[in-house]
Amino acid sequence: MFSCRVNELHELRLLKISDAEELFALTNVNRDYLRQWLPWLDSIHAINDTRSFIRSTIWQFDDNRGFVAAICYDRDIVGTIGFNWIEWQNRIGYIGYWLASSHQGKGIMTSSCRMLVDYAFDTLKLNRLVIACAAENHRSRAIPIRLGFTHEGTARDAEWLYNRFVDHEIYALLDRDRSNYTSDMVVR
Repeated sequence: MFSCRVNELHELRLLKISDAEELFALTNVNRDYLRQWLPWLDSIHAINDTRSFIRSTIWQFDDNRGFVAAICYDRDIVGTIGFNWIEWQNRIGYIGYWLASSHQGKGIMTSSCRMLVDYAFDTLKLNRLVIACAAENHRSRAIPIRLGFTHEGTARDAEWLYNRFVDHEIYALLDRDRSNYTSDMVVR
């Protein structure tokens, strides 16, 4: 089971089926904002869609292919973070995340990513982490920069986003290049 306590108010934990209603409501409230950057919103129409998504993340975790964790702040789910997939042969983890607009600007996502980086290198023994952000999503791009990731380039027309292609900025961090930051991570 994956769970990391960032501080007394902030925790990362695996999604569970009982989170479906809360996660669907959060997605719905943030739908217009998230639609600027994420391509999956049109597939989430009802709580059952969110329930199916959570089931798929549980299977992904059970199959050791990655995972999605709830970002909890003051006991409420405020977003998700995880490994969209893990390429075990090359020890590469591909990180994805989103945060409710009402909780941005508080350091929650940077702290969440820092915990995931520590977990990836220290526990999973991955060698390389990758974050791909839409080129115009400056808030998302600021996260890997803050954490010392290297900008490796632009993947042109990397994703079809509803009615247009968007470029992705690619950031990577190798275990040997990781910054010497301290972490208060407690993994259970």
